[in-house]
Amino acid sequence: MTIRNVILAVLSSAICSLPATASSGSTIGLVLTDWSHALYETSSGEEECPGGFSPSDTEQHLAMPNSEEHLKTFGYYLNRGPNGEAVTHFPWLVEDPLPSPELQTHKGFGLKLDGTSSGEATAKTCPHEKFTTPDGQSVDNQLARVVGCTETWRRGGFAHEFIKQEFVNFSHNRILIEIRGVDSEHNDPEVDVHIYKGRDGLAPGVEAGSFRPFQNQRVDERFPRYMHRVSGRIVDGVLLTDPIDEAWLPLFWVQTPGERLLRDMQLKLQLTETGAHGIAGGYEDLAIWWSVHSRSGVAGGGASVGPFSNAWLYRAAHRYADGFPDPETGQCTAISAGYRVSAVRALIAHPSDDTSVVNLTTVSR
Repeated sequence: MTIRNVILAVLSSAICSLPATASSGSTIGLVLTDWSHALYETSSGEEECPGGFSPSDTEQHLAMPNSEEHLKTFGYYLNRGPNGEAVTHFPWLVEDPLPSPELQTHKGFGLKLDGTSSGEATAKTCPHEKFTTPDGQSVDNQLARVVGCTETWRRGGFAHEFIKQEFVNFSHNRILIEIRGVDSEHNDPEVDVHIYKGRDGLAPGVEAGSFRPFQNQRVDERFPRYMHRVSGRIVDGVLLTDPIDEAWLPLFWVQTPGERLLRDMQLKLQLTETGAHGIAGGYEDLAIWWSVHSRSGVAGGGASVGPFSNAWLYRAAHRYADGFPDPETGQCTAISAGYRVSAVRALIAHPSDDTSVVNLTTVSR
């Protein structure tokens, strides 16, 4: 068989094996290119953080009445516990001598996760204060209260910029979204949304910081844990999804491999001709969130890349937690979070039953 015949056979097999849903409507493929905290920020921070920004672990250490003796005894400024416990691993044992300023604004971004406009307690949530978006919507994003006055997670801060690069440069973070059964990209009452882990890099665009649309992206089927399916709809060009009960997502975060668990995760994405942008929101599981944070470079390097206090961060996250109360204690175990995400359109490739054949989804342009 000639090379030409082999190619034709492969393409024919691939076309024949397209998902059945492709015939009932077009399919939009997306690959995420950015993921960052959805924060309301002014240039100086004075409006939302009138008390300034969080002091560092180094500043907290130096403010201890016996800081020099403590450092000589336990050898490291992060070992601020009464018996030298590391603040990154035992934050509940550490008391900060300096207060950490907190967010003082009602303006914010996120999604209405709890179904209420007032933030009253529900079967799944603890009472909390809502944010109001620029268009007057009441939304949930309590994690913004925890990180909003910490320089490292604001625009230009170390963690914000470092994670943006990691999200692009490490395929561990590659997240694909496939919207099937699309009859209209402007208004469609019912679409089928699939989320996958991808395994390919991101092709850069012509302009700095941009990415080429309609690039090939393979689904990484080795990780079914990161595959999710949910119903959605398109309203005035915006994709809205129903909640996903437990959305496990891959994560490589400040040189630390891990994963993220967003409970009741939803998407709100403005579709464009070449991509999408909007909000991914849900209730971030605190135990998993802190496990990744405590092992990351941003936690251990809080003095130079924050600054912030790990002890304060841990306490604030649990104090503002508003999702999934423990049935015995009533303490919420998750915190509402809103993340800004961006994406470019992609040609998403699915491995077929025959591993020698690549199955490409159709993509509307």
